[in-house]
Amino acid sequence: MPDYGHDLRFGSFITPQSERPQLAVELAVLSEQAGLDLVTFQDHPYQPGFLDTWTLLSWVAARTERVHLSGNVINLPLRPPAVLARSVASLDLLSGGRIELGLGAGAFWDAVEAMGGRRLTPGQAVEALSEAMDVIRGVWDADERGVLKVDGTYYSVHGAKRGPSPAHDVPIWLGAYKPRMLRLIGTKADGWLPSLGYAQPEDIGAGNKIIDEAAVAAGRDPRDIRRLLNVIGGALQGPVATWAEQLLPLALEDGVSTFIIGSDGPRVIQAFAQEVAPALRELVAAERGTTSDTTGTPTGTPTGTPAGAGTGTGTGTARSSRALALRSPGIDYDALPASLAAVAVEPGDRAYDSVASSYIWAGSPGLVLRVTTPEQVAEAVTFARAQDVSLAVRSGGHGISGRSTNDGGIVIDVGAINGVEVIDRERRLVRVGAGARWGDVAQALAPHGLAISSGDYGDVGVGGLATAGGQGASWPAPTG
Repeated sequence: MPDYGHDLRFGSFITPQSERPQLAVELAVLSEQAGLDLVTFQDHPYQPGFLDTWTLLSWVAARTERVHLSGNVINLPLRPPAVLARSVASLDLLSGGRIELGLGAGAFWDAVEAMGGRRLTPGQAVEALSEAMDVIRGVWDADERGVLKVDGTYYSVHGAKRGPSPAHDVPIWLGAYKPRMLRLIGTKADGWLPSLGYAQPEDIGAGNKIIDEAAVAAGRDPRDIRRLLNVIGGALQGPVATWAEQLLPLALEDGVSTFIIGSDGPRVIQAFAQEVAPALRELVAAERGTTSDTTGTPTGTPTGTPAGAGTGTGTGTARSSRALALRSPGIDYDALPASLAAVAVEPGDRAYDSVASSYIWAGSPGLVLRVTTPEQVAEAVTFARAQDVSLAVRSGGHGISGRSTNDGGIVIDVGAINGVEVIDRERRLVRVGAGARWGDVAQALAPHGLAISSGDYGDVGVGGLATAGGQGASWPAPTG
């Protein structure tokens, strides 16, 4: 099986036992201090011996600064998808983009039913999971105009308001073993998260084959799907010094790029982070023909991997050859500042269709930068000036002239800079963000007895109307 070329990540899988509630928190903090990339907790809402996983994730997010967090995996039958979507987005915003979503179709149906959940057959559970993913992503897609409607057999929403969007493009990883679930991963999920112990090494290769075939049939590149693995129980034998060698075939032959150690032992977690992770990174880098920097992250291009495949914006995952082919030749994507990576959207990304066009005009920009701060605006303009493409700036997104988008160029989307602040009521001084819409302005000023003459519709952007009469703005290819 192939090496999908993803960067290696390492995490912990911690038991959220309720008898010692602070232990799980302490192990999560230790995981971050030791250098792990990810902390996960199993989710069994019907188990009184466990803390509620979502409450624990929220608590740990407040106690940590860098490490990413996820359920492993979240029990869908007891967590309505529309509410779960907002929970994920809210915690992602509060934590600075550190939340991932591991999702399961359900198990232990007697316990699920006892808690008020609906008992499903295996086939029904797969269909319900597929519908839930549509609901979750629909709620996250706050840039999509109109309310959310999903007509599902198990999960339906009719006229739900969208949003908020997460701080980053949250991946959905599915815990799965059976063919129908594996095909669902290939069709629409972002990652596969099985456990070594429930699955044998040979099952990983067989599962990859099913996922890859389903991905190709759906018009996706299998490289777009990250392969994760819980390493639990007695999956690793012998001294810690030999563990990297044991995991190496899983990385190179089965494409596993995220290894999660299942242990509540502090020494095991520390050894996994400080001994196993760097050793495995070096082994994989040597086989790929790359080098590692001081943090253990591979640099260079893996053998057999298209140039730039590991430089995807936003999520840091490898980009498929299909996505690379959609890039604009006039943009140096590798030169994009790290501070803009999380707000960058390029062709092939899930959010691209919602940000490529304006209200009236269709566009196909090579890069959209959804900036959120003045500092990012400055960096985006500096980056754009160095590229050989056109630049457009989008505020509310109406852009009647078509100049708030382009084809092959860069769009700086200031829609997230939408604050409205009354600076001095007596002097009637108001600060309005470039991305605000006039409806936001009216709502914010009304309690102060103020109003500003504006467009004829509340969804019209302030920036475009104030600076260009609502026609939008653009610039030719930057020079100098």
